[in-house]
Amino acid sequence: MNLLHRAAALHSLLRAAPRRASCAGLAAVLAVLAGCAAPRDAATPPDAGAMTAPVPAATTATPVRPTVGQPWQAVVIDGPQGVRLRAHFLPPPIDARTPAPAVLALHGCGGLYTASGALSSRYTEAAHRLQAAGAAVLLVDSFGSRQVERVCQTRYAERRIEVADRVGDAQAALAWLGARPGVDAQRLALMGWSNGGTTVLHVLAALRNRPSGVPLPAAAAVWYPGCVPLARERTAVAAVPLLMQLGALDDWTPPAPCEAWARQAQQQNTPIEWHVHADSYHGFDGTAPVRFRSDVPNGVNGRGVHQGGHAPARAVSQRLLDAFWARTLGLSLAEGVR
Repeated sequence: MNLLHRAAALHSLLRAAPRRASCAGLAAVLAVLAGCAAPRDAATPPDAGAMTAPVPAATTATPVRPTVGQPWQAVVIDGPQGVRLRAHFLPPPIDARTPAPAVLALHGCGGLYTASGALSSRYTEAAHRLQAAGAAVLLVDSFGSRQVERVCQTRYAERRIEVADRVGDAQAALAWLGARPGVDAQRLALMGWSNGGTTVLHVLAALRNRPSGVPLPAAAAVWYPGCVPLARERTAVAAVPLLMQLGALDDWTPPAPCEAWARQAQQQNTPIEWHVHADSYHGFDGTAPVRFRSDVPNGVNGRGVHQGGHAPARAVSQRLLDAFWARTLGLSLAEGVR
């Protein structure tokens, strides 16, 4: 039978067949046309594109990425001066003891996202470790909420978003977390990197006066913050246990001012501990190789800075952090992370 005859036969058979006839039921009559496709073997995975569901439009809680027990939720928080703060909330695992501790994490000058728009792995890694140990985590997008992507390449004096703005964001976020069902308002914590770490220290300074409606965190952890104004003004902070980790070679936010300020804070009875990691630059807790960034004008010499991970310091930093959360929040990350 030639191709034309086969086509005519197929047309006649399909017109006569019931609309819901199965591929298997027509297999015999269509065999002349090489049959219909054989059913997919149950062990054969579907096409990769079919495995990715479209992201629904953001409402009050939009899953961003599945993780241990529960997924990320996109939330909006009323911030200072009418700013609507976009944020990502990672609830504690379904089987966690509640109320659970919660950690507010503040991003650095590069913002919360990668160039592709995904949450930066630095923040999601920290969040997933905490969630696996039974805590909730909140990431607040201070920059994107104000239509700014990043500020690293902008001189301090020319930045549209100042640390004071982010302090207001953090206070609003702490109040939001403290009122969240299933969250233990007595076991809130702050953590921040670089510009976010600087913000955490200034939040602790603001909380000395106990602003109404803002719960006092039980702990705070920061990496390579900027401490020059704090040391110069001998700024006092709330008596909150604080862990500060610094890079010995940091030429962006050098460790010396932070060490000087930490000694001052100790004299003011602040429960602070700090660690200076040898052979480490800004971002030592990451995994990217060290590189020189000539696009950053805010370093020690104003002509660029070094940034990148240092594996030994990263490992020690994580151990110090795990022990700190165990002491202050009652979390056991060594057992909880999987």
